[in-house]
Amino acid sequence: MPERSNKPDYILLAAVGSLVAFGLVMVYSASFVEAFNRYENQYYYLLRQIVGAIIGTISLLVIQRIDYRLWRKYSVHLMGGCLLMLFLVLVLPASLTEVNGSRSWIRLGEGGVFGLFSVQPAEIAKPVIIIYFADWLSRRSEKLANVTYGLIPFSVMLGLVCGLVMLQPDLGTAVVLVLIAGTVYFAAGANVWHIAGALGLGALAFWFLVGVMGIRNYRILAFLDPEKYYSTFGFQPTHALYALGSGGIFGQGLGQGRQKFQWLPQAHTDTIFAIVGEELGLVGTVAVMVAFAIIAYRGYRIAGRAPNPFAALVAVGITSWLVVQALINIAVTTSLMPFTGLTLPFLSYGSTSLYTSMIGVGILLNISKFMVRHQPQEITDGPPRRGPSRSFLNNLAVWRGNGRPRLPGAGGGRSYRRR
Repeated sequence: MPERSNKPDYILLAAVGSLVAFGLVMVYSASFVEAFNRYENQYYYLLRQIVGAIIGTISLLVIQRIDYRLWRKYSVHLMGGCLLMLFLVLVLPASLTEVNGSRSWIRLGEGGVFGLFSVQPAEIAKPVIIIYFADWLSRRSEKLANVTYGLIPFSVMLGLVCGLVMLQPDLGTAVVLVLIAGTVYFAAGANVWHIAGALGLGALAFWFLVGVMGIRNYRILAFLDPEKYYSTFGFQPTHALYALGSGGIFGQGLGQGRQKFQWLPQAHTDTIFAIVGEELGLVGTVAVMVAFAIIAYRGYRIAGRAPNPFAALVAVGITSWLVVQALINIAVTTSLMPFTGLTLPFLSYGSTSLYTSMIGVGILLNISKFMVRHQPQEITDGPPRRGPSRSFLNNLAVWRGNGRPRLPGAGGGRSYRRR
């Protein structure tokens, strides 16, 4: 095990910190109208988001000092607690769990900025499922090529978690969980044909839920023809486009957007990216995307230089979670996908989403302290070749053979020499 460098990835930390600070500004700008109309306090949502940011910052600073290997010891316990919470939201009284027709919350207390405790178990499931599967997959190594030892138990556990989330119902979060777990499974060295088969079954299940059972079908209809359903399901996506389109290059000015004045629903949560576009224009939206691109690069760089399979898979999972969810939110806001109800990490209003994302970053920062400084070179029959370091993409070795690791050290059966 390499020695700790005691220097976390400060570039990653700066990108996340900038998004959180910018998110507080945008939450206030997007929410003060609704906050005043509903609570007669224009700072209501901002104050609650500040509380989430404080909790998240403290959690990040503490967790980035905790050895990431500790989470591996308690991966099963974390998964058990997560399943319990997902079950509780389905059996507790609706007064404690239901918001906007979805039983997704556990809420205690009533009213006030500080008097209401609420937590969303589906958000907690994201880092938990990463830790659990990273531990489970890193222990199986070459057995992943075997359907009995690899794909079937993986699918059963993932199906259990996603099934509980779907019952809330929360299709968007279920999709993110599948994508996160699938990415970790692929990075661990799973058979590509197994993944293709699982994706086919998943697509079939999605079609059944949407086309036959009608779950969230109205969002599909609104996506296909928003003008036809403008007065109902197409209202939100239409006004999200209005907000983006009216921003131009430099926007209308911070706080000067019009769509938040009772036109764009959930302006401070699902569609905050549209408010960024309206008030700060193309410049603001590109800046947000650049910040997430930095997170993606630094996160996958940490994964590529991780000291062991578990650390590599956790880093891949956390990075994929944050980046994929951001891409889905942006795609939804720009009408490239049907509305999912997913937040934009670090920017959207939602305390649970904010501090769970920052907890994930804390774990990622701790792994970065153990990064291997020099790239591993596979041992061959000849002398080791001297030359420039392999590129980031080559280091990840994404397209290696079935049943073999796609990250350095993620699995057995391979020896490495340090340059």
